Amino acid sequence: MQMSTSSRKALVFVVTFVSYGLYHASRKSLSGVKSSIKADWLSNTSAHPPLFTSEADAKHFLGSLDAIFMAAYAAALFFWGWLGDRLNPKLVVAAGMIGSAITLTLFGTIPKWLNFYHVPYYIITYIAFGLVQACGWPSEIAIMANWFGKGNRGFVMGVWAACQPVGNIFGSIFTAMVLPLGYEYTFLLNSVMIAIGAVVVVMAIDSTPNEEHEAGVEANSTEPHHNFHGEPISLFKAVLLPGVLAYCICNACLKLVNYAFFFWLPLYLTDAYNWEESQADQLSIWYDFGGIIGSVLGGYITDKMGKRSPLIVAMLVCSIGCLYFYAHVGPYMFWNALVMTTVGVTVSGPYNLIVGSISIDLGSQPALAGNTQAMSTVSGLLDGTGSAGSAIGQLLIPIIQDDLGWKAVFYVFMLLNGFAILAILKRCIIDLKSLRKMRSGEESPLLNDDGNQHED
Repeated sequence: MQMSTSSRKALVFVVTFVSYGLYHASRKSLSGVKSSIKADWLSNTSAHPPLFTSEADAKHFLGSLDAIFMAAYAAALFFWGWLGDRLNPKLVVAAGMIGSAITLTLFGTIPKWLNFYHVPYYIITYIAFGLVQACGWPSEIAIMANWFGKGNRGFVMGVWAACQPVGNIFGSIFTAMVLPLGYEYTFLLNSVMIAIGAVVVVMAIDSTPNEEHEAGVEANSTEPHHNFHGEPISLFKAVLLPGVLAYCICNACLKLVNYAFFFWLPLYLTDAYNWEESQADQLSIWYDFGGIIGSVLGGYITDKMGKRSPLIVAMLVCSIGCLYFYAHVGPYMFWNALVMTTVGVTVSGPYNLIVGSISIDLGSQPALAGNTQAMSTVSGLLDGTGSAGSAIGQLLIPIIQDDLGWKAVFYVFMLLNGFAILAILKRCIIDLKSLRKMRSGEESPLLNDDGNQHED
């Protein structure tokens, strides 16, 4: 039986949401077991000698692995974003999921089973994991942009971009559940789930609407035409598009902070308060719950405003205070979870808006003159620069923590969010002036950050 257009759109939304959630869940495999894998590397048994002689060396290597992953991920995002506008994005997404399953098992499960502990092996397999993980986001964004129009884009993409914190939450829960069996099984479980997800992606969805849907949108002005127009653009042309560079710089700072919580929060809770690792994994999900709230509410509010940058700046200003309070909250689980949630709202929330709604805004702006084949490239560029900034941060965090303590790490986060604000402050001022004129009746209709007409 032929599915209706609305049913097919719902299926696309759900499958892409779950598939990228699985991408993120697989990344939680290492961050959720850092204490366990560090202890294994330091142990001296008959089966294997210690991989490292000191806890500091093991912690620095974990930081290096995070940086290596983000560097490989950042570099590959530019490539996969460029390729996603030239190939079927559904197949790119599925290929990345299969590759993630293979490399994750090779990294975390095989060494434990075979007592094969070698630094070069860990580096090579985790680089490969970063390269294939980058297949997901640009092509997922391209699929969503093909199916969903401009009407209520902020809310739709705000809800959809919550796939990242939702994936983190389930990744943390799965890790906490399976960890008692051994950390190697957390890698294996996530590998199996993401491989199954790849099969579902290939079988269940279409990358672009068919001709029947195209005919249907002719009469609906709130839906864009999804026929492919124009030629894919180069990365150089993409970075010169209005607003792209500013948001790239902003995302480089913001993603560093967001992914620092992603990579280091469970270990911080274990080190700072001596909580059990599974307990720390479960508590860390409150940051992701905050990210979901910030993403959904932020998308809804920016749709109503007609502008995105003023709310993003406001959330980032609030994040500085929230980060300060979190650095001083102490070992009280209730208050720790509460403040952690507010940090998630004000850090992960605006990050999701930037890589979701604003990616599509910038990839479909008037400067492209109707070219619909730039979406994946612009999205890859925006997320790639963010990942490059995050890679640098993962190298610096263990060094700052060793020399100055955890509180200093949070002060650095506050400084970086200040830089993120400065990057888009000019855009924010322009949008606030535009809103003031609109309220006085001098300007209509509303415009998005990229200059697109806002449609409700």
